[in-house]
Amino acid sequence: MKRTILSIALALSVGCAFAQSNAFAKLADIKGVEHVVINKTMLNLAAKSGGDFDFGDDLPLEGMSGDMLKKLENISIYNCEGEDGVDTISKQVASILNGRGWEPLVVGTDEDGERIKISQFKKGKKSTIAIFHEEEGESSLIILEGKMDFKKMIEKQVEISVTEN
Repeated sequence: MKRTILSIALALSVGCAFAQSNAFAKLADIKGVEHVVINKTMLNLAAKSGGDFDFGDDLPLEGMSGDMLKKLENISIYNCEGEDGVDTISKQVASILNGRGWEPLVVGTDEDGERIKISQFKKGKKSTIAIFHEEEGESSLIILEGKMDFKKMIEKQVEISVTEN
């Protein structure tokens, strides 16, 4: 009986994690959406070579490298331009991130109307972090999956910013 219950619980937890990735994968089918996946092999190569990933000026994760990259299983990036695609992706991302298990960590809008939402889905030691940035006619979504601690990631970014300034 205990094995049956444990097996069902394990199957459901794997199903939940797969469902999260699968929900985002459907975004690639939206007209005007560009989608790139950086897998564990590439992340490990970047970590070993001392390389880093920079997500641009508008997103709070710059220069991810070394130990941080090793903790990631993959990075998925969705970019969309054009009002129709942006509206569609915004609605679908909102639907996913407002769903069960997602914890909003940062939600903000600046004076130009640009919006950012960072949410986290945690299952045991594994986390999925979604960073959604939207401005007029353009939106970007970055999905980070792996064994990471968002608090440590932000602390590292603050440390990088202080060192650079």
